[in-house]
Amino acid sequence: MICEDARQLIDAHADRELDAATDREVARHVTECDRCAREVETIRALKATLGAETLYLRAPEALRRRIEAALGSQGRAAVADRPRVREYRLAKWFPQILNVVVPAAVAAIVVALIVIPRSFRGDGSDFLLREVVAAHVRSTQASHLTDVASTDRHTVKPWFAGKIDFSPPVADFQAQGFKLVGGRVDYLDDRTVAALVYQHGAHVINVFIWPADEPEHAPVMTTRSGYNIDRFRHAGMDYWIVSDMSADEMQKLAALLIG
Repeated sequence: MICEDARQLIDAHADRELDAATDREVARHVTECDRCAREVETIRALKATLGAETLYLRAPEALRRRIEAALGSQGRAAVADRPRVREYRLAKWFPQILNVVVPAAVAAIVVALIVIPRSFRGDGSDFLLREVVAAHVRSTQASHLTDVASTDRHTVKPWFAGKIDFSPPVADFQAQGFKLVGGRVDYLDDRTVAALVYQHGAHVINVFIWPADEPEHAPVMTTRSGYNIDRFRHAGMDYWIVSDMSADEMQKLAALLIG
């Protein structure tokens, strides 16, 4: 199975929706293809994130009381006494329930329309922070830190040609203490991105880069799961720097990348 075929089935594979024979073929391909393996891991990490209890809001007790009040004592008794015809009984009081539930539902939809687009943009959302940190940890634990290992930017930059749909800026700052180790293609925010790998002493640094569709902004430092993340937008590119080195050193590298 080639990547083009496998990528069309990866979502179903991650959700265990394929028949046994096809699932085995995809699983075999994933074990042989690092890129597809990273995509499966990203999908599963996303599913775990979306399944977190912190993303869900329990209805307040006041709403339950309002619904019960709308049903009235007769309606509550009818539902309790006749469970087999619950749908029929509830239908009688459904317009009253809608008066309570629909405004709340509309409010929730409005909030979602405001919040969800922000959560999937590269503007420091919790969702993308988790993705970036997960990609950094995965690269250090899976022995797949680089696809091209080189300290020469003239080797690393041309390597990306044809593998991603943009040309990332590549620089070596070894003289300033940040040695270019190489690069790889990764997958973040529903697209392929460039990952430049640097080393500062014993610290490994991932710099994720992809084209920006919003105005420039200065570096913003965040900490997540013991890692520092410095993100900024410059010269038409989004930059996300991830490492366990100190915040001061992160800021130094950000200043070098901005130039």
